[in-house]
Amino acid sequence: MGMDIGKFLKSPEHEIKITTYRDIFQIEALERDRFGEDYRKLSACIVIGKNDMQKMGIKDRDRVLISNKYGSVVVDVKESKKEEPGGVAFMVNSPWSNALVSDVTGGKGIPEFKEIIAKISLTKEEITSIESLRV
Repeated sequence: MGMDIGKFLKSPEHEIKITTYRDIFQIEALERDRFGEDYRKLSACIVIGKNDMQKMGIKDRDRVLISNKYGSVVVDVKESKKEEPGGVAFMVNSPWSNALVSDVTGGKGIPEFKEIIAKISLTKEEITSIESLRV
């Protein structure tokens, strides 16, 4: 019985800059059911431009591990409808994007949501459950 060496090979990591945004459909889903499937589908994802996806070897609906020194999450990938500037990706404001945000507010009283620098790599892991995130 051969060992599956593939599962020990780490996918290459790429650096990405994540900008967070608010989404009305996601906010409605949150109000309906924070622990529901609709909210998870709209929240546990990252939107990336086609060119970046090709460079990274990532396809629409792939799952990726996003991590930095503050935390890590596994989310779905959605290909952006627009051509985004290179190296920038988007995540809705949610417990998933918050897991990557520093608690340090730099005296401003609000954490830095706009420019999250992280590493991104393909993964086969399950999407991070909301229950495991600080909500």
